Amino acid sequence: MNYIVLDLEWNQPIHTDSKSNEITKSKYMLFEIIEVGAVKLDENLNEIDRFNKLIKPVLHKKINPIISNITGIKERDLSKEKKFPAVFEEFINWCGEDYIMCTFGNQDIYELEINMQYHNINIPWKYPLKYIDVQRIFSIENDEINEQRSLEMVCMFMGVSGKNAYHRALSDAIYTAEIMKKMNRNNFEKYMSLDYTNLPLDRSEEKEINLGTHLEFLSRSFKDKEEMLANKDIYITRCPVCLKKCRKKIKWFSDGAKYICMARCENHGLMEGILYIKKNYNGYYIVRKTTGVDEERFMDVVKKRNILKEKRKIRRIKEKEKKKKFND
Repeated sequence: MNYIVLDLEWNQPIHTDSKSNEITKSKYMLFEIIEVGAVKLDENLNEIDRFNKLIKPVLHKKINPIISNITGIKERDLSKEKKFPAVFEEFINWCGEDYIMCTFGNQDIYELEINMQYHNINIPWKYPLKYIDVQRIFSIENDEINEQRSLEMVCMFMGVSGKNAYHRALSDAIYTAEIMKKMNRNNFEKYMSLDYTNLPLDRSEEKEINLGTHLEFLSRSFKDKEEMLANKDIYITRCPVCLKKCRKKIKWFSDGAKYICMARCENHGLMEGILYIKKNYNGYYIVRKTTGVDEERFMDVVKKRNILKEKRKIRRIKEKEKKKKFND
């Protein structure tokens, strides 16, 4: 198996006003890829080959000055290049048969698939697509799970040097590949990431995926939020270790941004479940994460739930008093 270390550069609308025609046209592709860079490594992380292509944009034809300033890419550089479908076909053929994608951060895979959908290109990866997010694994290895270090900062920390400028696709792919060579390779498989763009087609494809730090579940798409939240499957909490259903200690409640529950596995202790409601172009879907926690985290969640309950109680009383005053 080979590692395909991928990096992308993309253009975006110059005008950010939501009423502008450019934003309206870009509803389904806000970021248009203008460069693909990749490094192919063998199973021992030895470099095999490199891929680098510029792409002629078809939607955002004028290069945003901010993008041009960061990357150095000008409109004249792209005018004679091939369009995305042709370049993508070259890239996917270059990747070969047996490989896993590697990126620095989680946005490149997402934007690649959004560009594919815009150009009516069939996504070649079946669900679930697992990939290596080098930025995430670096954070885990250095106990900075809530931090997101830039590529340049990680290179400095890891002692990776080079003459190429950052913010060009091939250069950033090369730097990412060099970082990977200095990391614990066992963590590549242990801490995989899951792509959210390519969702399960139906209920039969929905499954729990062990991503090392937690168990993750992606639902299929639902046309509306009410239908999705009425689906009992999304509330199941399983132990990341034994996959058995856990008994709820605190039922699901909303903190405004997500839903949280606490449960207990009879063999492996306390578990925290988190539900994120997300939306794509096909409708709504759920990301559910389940992680083992300690008593301290359990008490934090208890405290959060009680505070929210008290706030809701006070709000109901105020609304009742307001209504009574209005009727009087």
